Amino acid sequence: MVMKITKKSEQEYVFELTGGRLCLDFVNTVSGKRGANATQRLNNYRDLVSWSRQVGIFDQAEAKPLLTGAQQTPQEAEKIFREAIELRESLYRLFTAAAERSDPSAADLSVLNAALARSLVRHRLEYHEGRYSLNAIRADCDLDCMLWPIAKSAAELITSEKELERIRVCEATAEDRCDWIFLDETRNRTRRWCSMKDCGNRAKARRFYQRHHASTG
Repeated sequence: MVMKITKKSEQEYVFELTGGRLCLDFVNTVSGKRGANATQRLNNYRDLVSWSRQVGIFDQAEAKPLLTGAQQTPQEAEKIFREAIELRESLYRLFTAAAERSDPSAADLSVLNAALARSLVRHRLEYHEGRYSLNAIRADCDLDCMLWPIAKSAAELITSEKELERIRVCEATAEDRCDWIFLDETRNRTRRWCSMKDCGNRAKARRFYQRHHASTG
């Protein structure tokens, strides 16, 4: 997978969250189309923490000890970052297969299962004020804590027949411009683009140009 690495900047990159599920927003942390002109938006562990905070996995106060821990154990942070990218790409292939109604790769399922196993070990069933809840129990030293809800989200989505059949790949993939994945939650299942303000508007502009060119040609 060939990707361009974004240059370091003082300004934090703001991720676009249009997937409809946490795991799909994680898959969509690549701009452009994989294997073509893709731009990597997760370049290091700090970026992974930034994305996790933006999607609400934890807040700024909870992010600080993770960044401190990453500075103290850079090799561990790098290892977790590489695991995160491996998980992301496996999820991309699994959900692309689902969108195309094809069989998943056993290797990709293995990657998700490994991440899911680590996630489940950290979860506890709790009872409070008449209600049960399944909560992650994490410590400041758990640098991989953001991967737990991603794996859980992916497992919940991939085991839901109703939602699995609504997974779509942005139609701009046909033009090598985008391969974002999203959950089509429209009533008539007519959503075609990851985002109307980006791929959708480009497609509209292109169709307008083609019609105008044909009428004046």
